[in-house]
Amino acid sequence: MSIFSDIAGLAAINTAYQRLGNVGASTEQSANLLANRLLTESEFKPFAVSSGTGRSYIGDRGSLDVRPTGRAAAIEGALLSEGLFNIGQARGGDQVASIGEELLGHSRAQLASNLPTLNITNQVARDNLTAARGFLQEAELDPAAREQAIFDRIRAGQFDDEQRQALQLEERLASQGRLGVSTNLYGGTPEQLALAKAQSESRNMAMIQAMQQAQSERELAGRLGTQLSSTGASLGQSAQDLLTGRQARSLQLGQSGLGMLSGQQSLETDQLRRALAATQGAFIPQAAALNVLQQGLTSGGMAQQAQQFGAGMFGEASVTGIESLLASALGQGNLLGEVGAGVLAAGASGDDDGLFDMLSNIFSSDVRLKENVEFVGKNHKGFNIYKWDWNNKANQLGEFGSSVGVLAQELLKTHPERVILHDNGYYQVNYAGIWR
Repeated sequence: MSIFSDIAGLAAINTAYQRLGNVGASTEQSANLLANRLLTESEFKPFAVSSGTGRSYIGDRGSLDVRPTGRAAAIEGALLSEGLFNIGQARGGDQVASIGEELLGHSRAQLASNLPTLNITNQVARDNLTAARGFLQEAELDPAAREQAIFDRIRAGQFDDEQRQALQLEERLASQGRLGVSTNLYGGTPEQLALAKAQSESRNMAMIQAMQQAQSERELAGRLGTQLSSTGASLGQSAQDLLTGRQARSLQLGQSGLGMLSGQQSLETDQLRRALAATQGAFIPQAAALNVLQQGLTSGGMAQQAQQFGAGMFGEASVTGIESLLASALGQGNLLGEVGAGVLAAGASGDDDGLFDMLSNIFSSDVRLKENVEFVGKNHKGFNIYKWDWNNKANQLGEFGSSVGVLAQELLKTHPERVILHDNGYYQVNYAGIWR
């Protein structure tokens, strides 16, 4: 075989690639024509539905226009006007709200008002309670100490008189010469005995008086403490009544103000209720028109489904035809490619110099530089032969288009002596002895 067989094989392969490309372009054109026709056949058709109360229209982009007609339109307009008239602030609401705010202002002023007698009443109540506490503490003291103090004062007052009586008796006894006389019952004279008894009785009386005086003082302190405590509590209650009265008046004013404001809210709520009722009534004609539209949509939808079904059947039939043509063209392209590869393989086994002997035996064959790699078959030397397209990285290294040959990474496993690592980092293959 000669170089011409190599060229013929490559020409067959190139024709196969061109035919596959033409098939792709033709298929794309047929698919676009089919898509445009299906789009036209299945697109939505606008329609309108009319009744005695209104008319509904659905546009080509799905826009919806529903409007009442005749008396229904007049009723809708009147009810909408009533609804809009009642939307807003209630009539008389400003006056009611103003009175309510004024009453609330009086309530706040009442709470902040000054009570002239409040501080004085509180002060007097505190003074009375303080004094009551002192008297009650005094009434609770041990009476013995107080009795002794009173007894000592009484005895202090009796001491001088008793001393004077004793001196007078001693002078009388001395003048009678009886100063040293004594009796069996008493160490002194009967006069001295009588004086001693009188002094003893005087001491006893002083003790009784001290006890009575201390008891009277305790009772008086208790009564005073109770009275002052009651007075202080009464004054404190009076001060509290003053505060309570002021708060009650403020609360009454506040409740009246809030009642007025609540009345304003009631007015506005009632007016909004009337507006809502009128607005809802205004949409009754719209609802009737929409009901008719729903029935129209049912029949229109059935027609639309039938139209889309017919378009779908046509599309399926057309796609089936395109697929058949594509499969036929792909078969023809594959057949040409296999024929070309066979011619190349046969040419490689001839004795004459072929295309590959005219070129350098060293070629880039790194799989990292290839894309769309397809197995063609084995040549007469048993090497796997592939066809591929050079990728963008290969284009940067000067390789373009498509090519046929072996894969460097595959030869590394079986014939590593035929693989060379180039300075650019990619494998190259020595094709001497591979083709023949």
